[in-house]
Amino acid sequence: MTLQHTVSQGETLLRIARQYGFRTSNGLYSHPLNAEFRSLRPDPNQIYPGDVIAIPAKVEKFMPLKTGSKNSFMVRDEKEFFRLKLAYENGEQITGKRIVLNIAGQTIDTVIAEDGLIEVELTENKTLTGQVDLYLNDEDTTPTKSFAIQVGHLDPIETLSGVQGRCNLLGFDCGKVDGINGSKTQTGVKAFQLAQQLQVDGIAGPITKRRLVDVYGA
Repeated sequence: MTLQHTVSQGETLLRIARQYGFRTSNGLYSHPLNAEFRSLRPDPNQIYPGDVIAIPAKVEKFMPLKTGSKNSFMVRDEKEFFRLKLAYENGEQITGKRIVLNIAGQTIDTVIAEDGLIEVELTENKTLTGQVDLYLNDEDTTPTKSFAIQVGHLDPIETLSGVQGRCNLLGFDCGKVDGINGSKTQTGVKAFQLAQQLQVDGIAGPITKRRLVDVYGA
C-alpha cells in the first residue's frame, strides 16, 4: 500500500519531500502516483491543508564504476526562498528604506534595493515564521510598521481563504483568514474590485481571482 501524506497548514512541498528522504519536491510532484494532485494544484508552491500526496518508494540506483579512476557525481538539491515586496497604500513600491527581517533563525538588517525585492534563502528544518520591521524615516529608532510573517500559509486562489490572504497582503482588509464569506471579506473584495476597475459586487469570481493573482504575483 502506498504511503500518503495529508498536508497541514504551513507545510511546503519541498519540506514534505525532505521529510521522506527526497532532496527535491519534484521527486513527489512529478511522480505518476500524484497525477491527480498535480491536476488539482498546477503550482507546486500552492498547496492546501487536506491535500493528499502519495509518497512513492525510493528506488536505489546502482552505477558500474571503474577502479583506479576518478568518478564524479552531481547531487541535485533544491533551495527555498522567502521573497518580499512592500508598497505604500497608493501602490507605489517602497525602496531605499531600512528593513529588518527576522525569519528562520536569521536576522537581515538592510536597505530595500531599487527593484524593491527582499530575498532570503531559508535553511532546512527552521520554523517558517518571523517578523518584518520597516523604517520609513531615516532618523527613527523604532519601526514605522511591524508585521508577522508565516511562510507556507497562503492558500491557493481557488479557495476563499486564498482570496482573503491575498487581499489582506495587498492592503484590502478582509479580516481574519478563515474561509468565511462574511461582511468584512465582501468589503475587502469590493475595495479591491474598485481599485482594479472591476465589477464591484463583493463576489470573488473567476475575473476577480485572476486579477488578484496578477496583482499579487502568485
